[in-house]
Amino acid sequence: MNMEDTNQEFYFQWHITDRCNLRCNHCYQTNYSSRDEISLNQLQTVASGLFRTLSKWNKKGDISITGGEPLLRSDIWDFVNFLNNAPEIISIDFLTNGTLIDLNKVDKIKSIAKIRYIQISIDGANSQTHDKIRGTDSFSKTIKGIRLLIKNDIEVRVMFTIQKSNLPDIPAMIDLANNEGISGMTFERAVPLGHGSTSEVNDLSISDVQTAFNLIADRSEDLKKRGTLPNILMYRPIWVLCDPNILNTSSDLNGCYGAICSIGLDGICILPNADVLPCRRLPISIGNLLSSSLEEIWIDNPLLDEIANKENLKGKCHDCMFISRCSGCRAMAFAHNSDYMAEDPHCWLGNNKI
Repeated sequence: MNMEDTNQEFYFQWHITDRCNLRCNHCYQTNYSSRDEISLNQLQTVASGLFRTLSKWNKKGDISITGGEPLLRSDIWDFVNFLNNAPEIISIDFLTNGTLIDLNKVDKIKSIAKIRYIQISIDGANSQTHDKIRGTDSFSKTIKGIRLLIKNDIEVRVMFTIQKSNLPDIPAMIDLANNEGISGMTFERAVPLGHGSTSEVNDLSISDVQTAFNLIADRSEDLKKRGTLPNILMYRPIWVLCDPNILNTSSDLNGCYGAICSIGLDGICILPNADVLPCRRLPISIGNLLSSSLEEIWIDNPLLDEIANKENLKGKCHDCMFISRCSGCRAMAFAHNSDYMAEDPHCWLGNNKI
C-alpha cells in the first residue's frame, strides 16, 4: 500500500488498559483486568517505533487514548507527556466514560498542550436510560465530569451508542448536549461484539437505524440554522442516505454526510498488549507492535488491502451508486455475517425510496 496516496495524518486509537469501572451492556470487551497491559517503558518503546514510521512516511500522528477506562492507569500522565513531547504527534484526545474526572485530572489535562478535546460516552438523556446501560449513578457522575471540564475551558465531545433501548432519547440527548455546551456529538450503532454480543444490543432493525439517522440529521440541520452547538459528526458509512441533496447528481454530495470505511487507509487500533486491529470493532489481529514495526504490519497487509479496495465489497454494497461516500461498516458486516466484506446489515437503500 502506497502511503503517499493517503492523508497526511495517521490516526491511532490506543487502548492502554482493559480495566474499567463500568460494565456497559454494549461493551465490545470481555476482559476487564490488567493482565494484558504492557508497562510504561513498553508503551514508550512502541510509541517510539510509531514515531520512526511516521517520520519515514512524512506523516503526523493523531492519537486517541482510551481503554477500558484510561484514567485508571496511574502512569497515564507520564505516557501522555511522552506523546506530547514528540514532534511527530500533532494531537491527543481522550475517550473516557467521564466518571473519574476531578480537579486534579483537569489540571493534568490543561498542562498538556496537544490535548484537543475529551470525548465522553453518554448513552441516555437521563439517569433512567443511561444508568440502565452503564450502571447505577453513572449518569450523575458523568454530567458532573462534563461540567467540570467545560467550566475549565476544556472542549468536550460526546459519543452516543445507539441501541433500541435508548433510541427514543436521541432528541433529548441532542438538547442536553446543546444546553451543557458540548461542542460535538458522534452517534454510533452498537456492534454485537464481546460483552455486547450476549446482551440485547444487537436488536437494531434496518427501520430503527433509518429512523435514528434521519432524526439526527434533521436535528443537525436545525442546529446549524440556529448557529448553536453541538456539531453532530456524520462522517460515517450509511449517513450519505440522509443527505437532503442525495439525488442532486449535478453537484457533489454535501460534505458533512457520509464517509467510506477508513480501514486500510489512514489508521489502526492498538490494544493493551500492543496487538494491532484494523478497527476496534473488527477483532482480527494483524500484528503486534512489540515484535513488528507499524510499517511491517501496514505495508502489503492482505486484510487491509482487501478492505481498502472497495471493488471487493459484496451484496448491495458492491454496485452501490454511493460507493464514493459510503462502503458500509465492515465491523458491523463481520459481526452479523462473519464476513467483513458483506453488505452492511443496516443499510436501507432499496428498502424504501430515498
